Amino acid sequence: MAYKIVVGYDGTAGGKAALDQAVDLAKRVSGELVVTYAFGGRKQYAGAPLTPRRTLREMGEKLLAEAMAGLADSGVVAQPVLVDDDGWQGLRSVADQHEAALIVVATHGESPLTGMLLGSTAYRLVHSSTTPVLIVPVQGE
Repeated sequence: MAYKIVVGYDGTAGGKAALDQAVDLAKRVSGELVVTYAFGGRKQYAGAPLTPRRTLREMGEKLLAEAMAGLADSGVVAQPVLVDDDGWQGLRSVADQHEAALIVVATHGESPLTGMLLGSTAYRLVHSSTTPVLIVPVQGE
């Protein structure tokens, strides 16, 4: 069985840093990537609907296509996964489904208190995942 690495990707500088780190690790261990975009989360706020699900799905499909195109010459086997769930829950469930050895995400420069209060993806993964989590710092944050 291949060493699988789930990487959270959202097209931001942090997502790109996490993807770069995951590619480097996959090359070192002859692993495979599961590039994941989770578009779920709250469907409404105070009774008002938020961004339509179809729009979020389309954005995720576009971001994953860009990520996969960028990986074409990397020599790393990768598959895109789009999941309708909160970021941390989606990444955790994808890691479980693929029996991943590692989850890679980026930090967005939040303080521990902010992460705890606002529920950052990285913070929640570290405290809930049974799969090891690598948090990649974003340069300049």
